Amino acid sequence: MRRRSSFERSLRLATVLATASAAVAAAVAGCGKKEGGASPGGSSAAPPTAAAPQHVEGTPHADAAIKAWQGAGLSPEGFAAITPAPLGAVYCEQGRVQAIDAMVCEYRDQDSLNRGKTELLQQWGREGVNTGVAFQTKLTLLGVLDRGRRDPNGKVVSQVVDAFRKL
Repeated sequence: MRRRSSFERSLRLATVLATASAAVAAAVAGCGKKEGGASPGGSSAAPPTAAAPQHVEGTPHADAAIKAWQGAGLSPEGFAAITPAPLGAVYCEQGRVQAIDAMVCEYRDQDSLNRGKTELLQQWGREGVNTGVAFQTKLTLLGVLDRGRRDPNGKVVSQVVDAFRKL
């Protein structure tokens, strides 16, 4: 069994915490309802819960990247939002393309993106990553990482970046 990197563990922890938070919020939303669905106080509105992650306007979204990869004949799979978004991003999704790890993050401004990219590259350096590419289109950052060394000549990584570049 392969050992998870600290980056994978931190992203996994963030995903587990977000899932647990969502479950608690859903349970709390269901509490205190009277027969017939009305909440105490007579209002039928649901109590406020944590806001869902929002995409950043004016920059390519993760779903556009997924569609671009599909259009290029690649097989993106398992993409899901990461909450809270890591690396100072507003919105991130993580998954795999042709068995290569990929993460797409959207930022509000160039300074935040630069800090996020620097943090990502530093994390990869601490992990001893051999093959990783961080590529920016507008305020969206793509991180592609071949942890399993399944793409020794870099062909898939190149295809993933090329499709993303066209967004």
